[in-house]
Amino acid sequence: MRKGGFTLVEVLVVVVIAAMLVGAVAVSFSQLPRMRLREAGRKFAGGVRFVAGRARTSRTMLRIVMDLDKENPALRIERFPPGVALPHRDPRVDDEAGEALEWRYENWVRLDPGNLVGPVGAADPGRPFLPPESRWESLESALKTEVILEDVRIASVTYPCLGKEFSSGLVSLVFHPNGTNWGAVILLRSTAEHELSVIVEPMTGHVRFEEGFVVPEDLCEDAAGNLAPQDAEDEE
Repeated sequence: MRKGGFTLVEVLVVVVIAAMLVGAVAVSFSQLPRMRLREAGRKFAGGVRFVAGRARTSRTMLRIVMDLDKENPALRIERFPPGVALPHRDPRVDDEAGEALEWRYENWVRLDPGNLVGPVGAADPGRPFLPPESRWESLESALKTEVILEDVRIASVTYPCLGKEFSSGLVSLVFHPNGTNWGAVILLRSTAEHELSVIVEPMTGHVRFEEGFVVPEDLCEDAAGNLAPQDAEDEE
């Protein structure tokens, strides 16, 4: 008759199984930041597909606004109201641009679409009109227009076709009514310092991923190998 207790072999088997479980859990935790990074990349790609498609179907100009100073940043989707002067081709988001314009031309009257002749009589300063305010506005949609990237931050955004790169502040990626965009490389960084480049092609809006920081040399070329045109203000 066998006495109670465990044999040495049984104890060793339990120890080995416990060690394997601890090792598996440790590996899972070490891979968690990388998994979150890939998930953030997929969320960003989904936002790009939504905005590019919405810009084409609605024939309006849309943009994704990114905050490079925050952990767990939110991607905000905005539209540019039709019928007003187009915005400058600048990725920076500057909420004080309108105030600076009014300060410089403080005696000018803001054009009111409902009163095209402006003030008359003693109230008329005899100055030209300031153009209507060209303000981006929140996109009205039944779908979610803000995407949260959890456990990552946007380390930098590079615009190879514009020759610009930003690592702080608010920047945007604009999509035109035909679905094209400026082209960008969004560098996502996890809490464990893993990096993933989210590459947005300018002509098609196609998104692909690369480990680390990668800027494709041919990103700004079309199918014929021609470079994307630049505005005069970008050629410095």
